[in-house]
Amino acid sequence: MRVKDPEYSAAVDAAVEILQKRARQGETITYGDLSAELAMQGFDSIPAHRGVMTYLLKDACLHSNKDGRSPMLSAIVVNKATQEPSDQFSILARGIPFSRPANWSWRDEQQNVFTQYREE
Repeated sequence: MRVKDPEYSAAVDAAVEILQKRARQGETITYGDLSAELAMQGFDSIPAHRGVMTYLLKDACLHSNKDGRSPMLSAIVVNKATQEPSDQFSILARGIPFSRPANWSWRDEQQNVFTQYREE
């Protein structure tokens, strides 16, 4: 799948639903498990660690968060071995529109995601 493919938008929506459900439960999800759950919904061309997954997670963060002020939903997506988001996540967080401050940590972002979705 590519960002310009017609089904990309539906894949982002599916990813957002998966991540919101996990966030409401206070659980993280691995990149591999997210890829597998998307495949079960018919989006079987989204590999866990490269390509379109990077763009999909950025767009999931921007979903209902165009100004970047709300918690970044993809903070709960972690590497299976380290149980931490990828380095790419921190790069995204420091860029526009998210612009997280120097003292920001992904752990705080993750907790903010859990708090936001448990309160909805």
